[in-house]
Amino acid sequence: MNQADQLQRTYDILKNMDFDQNSVDQILFTGCGTSFYLASSAAKIYQSVTGQFAAAVPASELFLHTSTLIVPDKKYLIVGISRSGTTSEIILALDHLKGNDNLRTLALTCNSNTPMAEAADQVIALDHISEKSVVMTQSFTNMLYALQLYAAKQNNSEQDLAQLKQVPGIVKSTIMDENATKSLADDLTKTRFIFLGSGSYNGLAKEATLKLKEMTQTECESYSSLEFRHGPISIVDESTAVILLAQNETAAYDQELVKDIQRLGGHILAMGPLAEGFQADEQIILTDEIADRNRHAVYMPALQLLAYHRAIRLGFDPDKPRNLTQVVKL
Repeated sequence: MNQADQLQRTYDILKNMDFDQNSVDQILFTGCGTSFYLASSAAKIYQSVTGQFAAAVPASELFLHTSTLIVPDKKYLIVGISRSGTTSEIILALDHLKGNDNLRTLALTCNSNTPMAEAADQVIALDHISEKSVVMTQSFTNMLYALQLYAAKQNNSEQDLAQLKQVPGIVKSTIMDENATKSLADDLTKTRFIFLGSGSYNGLAKEATLKLKEMTQTECESYSSLEFRHGPISIVDESTAVILLAQNETAAYDQELVKDIQRLGGHILAMGPLAEGFQADEQIILTDEIADRNRHAVYMPALQLLAYHRAIRLGFDPDKPRNLTQVVKL
């Protein structure tokens, strides 16, 4: 995996870009599938960093239910996210909103010479990300990282920019051990996987669920961490593996949640800046030297490797999942 090198290239691109300041009432981050889960995390990160109202919406909702999202006489920035730059719903949404004087658009893509890039007012193009696989991996990590850098630049936040600059190096050291998730992936007694993450990490939990589902057709779900107690915990048994995306902000609650799941027979992999003495069946300890809102890219390689190793164990081709194509067109 060369995600650390690609993240460094993404950093170098964003470092040298200038953006219009967002004098708008709200920013809407939008995409489809993986790009929508990315948007969900990006919107929460952006609002946390800048103090501006931000939300995430599936691209199709922008043209199917415009009045529920766009209020007359309010100003919006629409941030469209698409690896290919050709996703049908993104193009339809931008075309549908074209001509509205209260809307500006920013495209984030891994392909600059595409209809989406041409339709947007500004473009962040990560052309160095070239994935042949149907499944999005480093494109997700790099596009989210680009939007984190974008948010920090919009807020002129030197602290966030300094922490984000460290991310490629941290990712490089974190993914040195590619076997961190292999034992769980290889355990065929675990037939149900649950991913838990709250706040801006809920989008990562959803994306990890999608990756495992795409690559292996395994039964898996995602929830906001503490919401899992409110009904879904009833499905936990000895066949259940739960992956908890721990944060400093949730540290006061994570241990008790783990104990509740273990009492029901669930197997817990906790990953994050875990405190000394934290108890789980398996742990991946990640750096606490940078803030929760800047650490997302450090989690993703391990989550993607879990799906990859599980696919290999089950005899699937992780690059060519069943029933999927790289670009979905209506």
